Amino acid sequence: SAEGRKKMLASGGGSMMTESAVLRALRWLKAHQNENGSWSQSQPIAMCGLALLAYLSHGETPESAEFGLTVQKAMKYLADQAMARGQMGDYAHGIGTYALAESYGMTKIPFIKPAAEKGIQVILDRQCASGGWFYGLAKGEKWDMSVCGWQIQALKAAYIAGLENPGILEAIEKSIKFLKKECYAGGRFG
Repeated sequence: SAEGRKKMLASGGGSMMTESAVLRALRWLKAHQNENGSWSQSQPIAMCGLALLAYLSHGETPESAEFGLTVQKAMKYLADQAMARGQMGDYAHGIGTYALAESYGMTKIPFIKPAAEKGIQVILDRQCASGGWFYGLAKGEKWDMSVCGWQIQALKAAYIAGLENPGILEAIEKSIKFLKKECYAGGRFG
């Protein structure tokens, strides 16, 4: 809500200037969205997921007056990609699935749920024994933190959204153990 946004701005150190900058960015994204709902030719799933997450974090849904159609087209693009492809890349898969899980959590729009669950199932099926993930979501001993982070975010969003894939909580717990084990001295990750 507008009142909720004002409270969050104040508590997070935001101002009308930062809100103005965010709105300019969202309007720029709206003006540059492809007709199919994506934004990029080279990384369409990742860029669509990131843009959609920006709208969602601003509280925008398909019901929003100014950005509703933009959000709806992005949700549809990602849902269509997840249903058609299953795996949508490596880090791109995590980003796209994260955006779908957040979308479902915020809106409970029925067509998003099966796409989000399909994306989550890929993440569950491709988690390495160590608890991490690797490029191409290939199972094995190797892992890459840039790939892992997005899969973990997607799992967290799926859990909060109430997606029904068996094993979400267990995969989150396994990934937490993985992160704790792979943490370097001083709390940094490689």
